[in-house]
Amino acid sequence: MTDSVVHRRALRWSSRLLVDILIVAALCLVVGVLLKADTVLAALPGQATFEILTLTAAAVGAGSAILALVASRLIDEPRLAWISSALVLYCVIVLPWTTMAATDMDIAHRASRLVAYVTALVLLLASIRPPRSTGSWGGWVVMVVGGLAAFAALDLPDTPGLRGLVEGPLLTVVVLVGWSAVAVAYVVEGVRRQCNPWLRLGLGLIVLAVAQLYRVSTGAPSSTTNLVFAALRLVGLAIVLIGVAQIVQRSMATQRSEFWQQQEELATAALHMERAGELAAERSHELRNGLAGLAGITHLLSADGGQDHERLKHAVLAELSRLHRILDGDETAQAVDDYLVGPVLEGLAALRDTALTLEIEPGLRARGDPAVLAQVVTNLLANCDRHAPGAQVHVTARHDEADVVVEVRDEGPGLPPDLEPGAVLGRGVRDESAGGSGLGLYISGELLAREGGSLRLSTVTDPRGCVAAVRVPAAAPLTAPASR
Repeated sequence: MTDSVVHRRALRWSSRLLVDILIVAALCLVVGVLLKADTVLAALPGQATFEILTLTAAAVGAGSAILALVASRLIDEPRLAWISSALVLYCVIVLPWTTMAATDMDIAHRASRLVAYVTALVLLLASIRPPRSTGSWGGWVVMVVGGLAAFAALDLPDTPGLRGLVEGPLLTVVVLVGWSAVAVAYVVEGVRRQCNPWLRLGLGLIVLAVAQLYRVSTGAPSSTTNLVFAALRLVGLAIVLIGVAQIVQRSMATQRSEFWQQQEELATAALHMERAGELAAERSHELRNGLAGLAGITHLLSADGGQDHERLKHAVLAELSRLHRILDGDETAQAVDDYLVGPVLEGLAALRDTALTLEIEPGLRARGDPAVLAQVVTNLLANCDRHAPGAQVHVTARHDEADVVVEVRDEGPGLPPDLEPGAVLGRGVRDESAGGSGLGLYISGELLAREGGSLRLSTVTDPRGCVAAVRVPAAAPLTAPASR
């Protein structure tokens, strides 16, 4: 990634950060100004509006807690689980009890609310770096213990020591400072990761801290103070909800992307496995046919001398070389070149222990890989042995316009009645009565197609049999050098 791209991304992130901060500040300012206006205060019933804002904030906070829990499971993020438990405690205990703020709360209720505040603060502080030993569930244990402690505080007697602790500024300052520290930590985390959801989560917690600070700093609670406090608290929880919702959205998008990527990888692996299976089956098929031809002449090679001995030896060596290339997996890696068709067909005919006649046009040359023609004709001869055992086989090779045509004809039963003339068998199509894997003709057609050739089958009569017509590109005619 170039420096200019990094610089542009940093500028875009900085602009989004500034916009978020300005929007949050503007919301807080508008809330403070509107709810202090005499016309607004006169139109709103103080206590009822405060209770509606508080219950709405509790609902928003509960939604944030649920989404935070979902996100923690989706992206395996323990911090969100601890935040979720803190929000549950805040919404279940702290918020409902603040509806009593307009009336005189006894010291036990104020102590209980303070215990819940402190527990929520502990959960938020722990969410910055959750203990590894507890993981995601540790926050819920702390929440349950803190909730039980808050309810137990309702039975505390009104003593001077308890009153001094609850009404004194120490615990209030500790809660405010700790809450603000957690909020700033999440803002810093969002800036460090350049992640808007974490930034907005931190900004929402800052607004909650500002709301509590505003209420404490105004001294004795009043209708105006309660409304501004409740509205700011609702704004803060709404921002937290937005941040957590965006975390869930991003995590789901990431999981969808990973899911489709895994599906593509699995599909690619399946294709590779299928192709590997096809290659293994093709090589096995070709090796069986080649070895069958070699086995048919071993008794001839064991004889002493003879004029055909040298020709058979060269034919065997050529066939072994072709099989070796198949085993090495580079049977199609040869460069395209011209070759004489006659020696290829004569070598294959020498390997067959069957009645076979050859008619080859003199000087016939083809263009491509001679191993492909050898492999195709080997498959055709093996099919003749399988479908027309003992029958006469005729192999002819001639020039036909831009192609070399090699025809392999047997005097067997011909093609099955359900196959049309000129048919090319697909993969796995075979005659059940004759056996075979159904790969030979399919492989032959594929190999010839790569060479620019083709394979067609048909049934002939007089005598009846099957003709396989192999077409391969003919070599360009040799031109004599121009005379000076």
